[in-house]
Amino acid sequence: MNEYKVWLAKMLTLVAILFLVVSALGALKGGDKGPTISVVELEGAIMDSSEVLTALYKEAHSPRTKGIVVRIDSPGGAVAPSEEIYEAIRKLKNDKPIVVSMGSVAASGGLYAAVGASKIFASRGTQTGSIGVIMQLPNYGAVADKIGFSMVTVKSGALKDAGNPFRPMTDAERSFLDETASKVHGAFIKAVAEGRNLPEEKVREFADGRVLLGSEAKELGLIDGFGDIYDAAREALSLAGEKLDKGELPELHYANRKKSAITRLLESSSSIGEVVARQVSTTSGALLQYLP
Repeated sequence: MNEYKVWLAKMLTLVAILFLVVSALGALKGGDKGPTISVVELEGAIMDSSEVLTALYKEAHSPRTKGIVVRIDSPGGAVAPSEEIYEAIRKLKNDKPIVVSMGSVAASGGLYAAVGASKIFASRGTQTGSIGVIMQLPNYGAVADKIGFSMVTVKSGALKDAGNPFRPMTDAERSFLDETASKVHGAFIKAVAEGRNLPEEKVREFADGRVLLGSEAKELGLIDGFGDIYDAAREALSLAGEKLDKGELPELHYANRKKSAITRLLESSSSIGEVVARQVSTTSGALLQYLP
């Protein structure tokens, strides 16, 4: 009986070892093949670029990745992170084809990020465009007067507290902020013109902050065609020299999806609140934004 138990234990051990070996070989084989197309999602108000940049650089330098689809569902956001994502996409598309797939909305900063890509796909009903810059400056002067509150400001320069919400704006401050917004707007227009190979004069004709439908964006040259995320993935593969058989779907790997759809929706809603909160809490109140 004892010999039988020893024999059985050895057999079970051998079976376990064989199982592990087979599993490891399967993993290695899968690792060689890997996902065909990596999807990097850009969702909600753009207040930080770190997660998207990390995913873009990782996938662009991964030997398993044939191409990248950036799925954008964003109304825009702060200037700096939108520009960072645009610059990364523009640069990394030289390493791997990067195609943008627009969702329900890819406007303002979302469009800014998109125009750095090799190609852009959207739906006819996608809301995009909104090429403009906005600064909203609250003024609490009347409320402060009613409750007897006053703010004492000590500053080192005339424009240090431009947009101070506790006093009227001076002509010099208004001129300074107008000039700043104009410079950022000009950079936005230039990026769209270069990314989409359009004359700047043509872009300026519709760069007044208006929201455009995907059907209008196609006529204006802001997108390349209509299609869903799989159409964008097929295009990325085509740019990489890979051809799929008719009816064959690309294999998608979501590079930075870690949360449920409900969680991401809630965070997207709260991020809009963060835009407002940051603006109100900014000393000068002059937070430049790409938002529709």
